[in-house]
This record gives sequence, C-alpha cells and structure tokens, in this order.
Amino acid sequence: MEEVKNEEKTLIEWEAPERSFKTRNKDFWITAVAILILVSVIFIFIKEFFLIIALASLLFLAYVLSTVPPGLAKYKITNRGIYFGEQFYDWAILERFWLKSSLDSDMIHFGTFLKFPRVISMVIKAENKEQIKNIVIKNIPMIQESPTFIDKTTAWFAKRLPLEDKQN
Repeated sequence: MEEVKNEEKTLIEWEAPERSFKTRNKDFWITAVAILILVSVIFIFIKEFFLIIALASLLFLAYVLSTVPPGLAKYKITNRGIYFGEQFYDWAILERFWLKSSLDSDMIHFGTFLKFPRVISMVIKAENKEQIKNIVIKNIPMIQESPTFIDKTTAWFAKRLPLEDKQN
C-alpha cells in the first residue's frame, strides 16, 4: 500500500502541566503584602484608590495561581504544526520560538503572527528539551531570549527585588 504524502505525523507527544507552577512560602506572602501596604499608603495620599484595588487584585490573582495546581494538558508537535490540548496551530502562523525557565518549569514559547494569542507557551519536560528544540528549529527560527519589554522588565525587577530566599 502506498503511503499518503499529506498525512499528519506525530513527531513528539507529551503530557505536562498547563502552566508553570510554584508554591510560595509564608515569608513570600508576608513580604508581598508588606510591599502592597507601603505602596498603597503612598497611593492613598495621591488619591489613587482604583490603582490600590488593581494592585490588591493582582496580588490575589498571584496567590490563587500559586495555591491551585494546574491541570495536565497534552502537547503534540507534528509535521504540520503544534497542538496545545485540542487547539492546533499551523507552522505558517508561528513566527519564532525560544526556550526559557519559568518558576520551576522548562518552557517553550512560540511567537505567532496572530493578534491573539501573540505567544503560545508550553511546559516541556527537561529530558525532551533538546529533542523538541531540534524538531521545532527545522520549521521556525529560534531566538535566544524573550523579545517583549514586559518580560525583560519583570526579569530585571525579580533580580533586584527578591521576595523570597534563594535555596541552593
């Protein structure tokens, strides 16, 4: 029987959490709340009450995301594109990719030509990192680090304002 040339072939498939996840200790939350209170006092003097509410909401979101573990998702890379669960993204809409560690997870990020989502992020297993990189680099270019201003700013603040002790 002759093989169909247009057939989709799975190159690699894995199951991992839907997002990066790290539980935070009590010291982290005490420090974060103390910083929020100090910043809130300043904002009270300049009557920015909605900004205080927004910052408190962001802190609450961070708390929820660090206490509720993510579910598992199935990821797949094929000769036609990538699958994030059941959602398919063709190679033609993927612009570039980069590898990065986030919290306690290794991640692969895909920049897209789409308006939404601009970036698709997948948690990868450390033992599959090189294999995934070698497969993807054949289809789209790799860049060394995240290209966005927000990612660079977040990394700069995280390095200079640690909210928890680094454990070796």
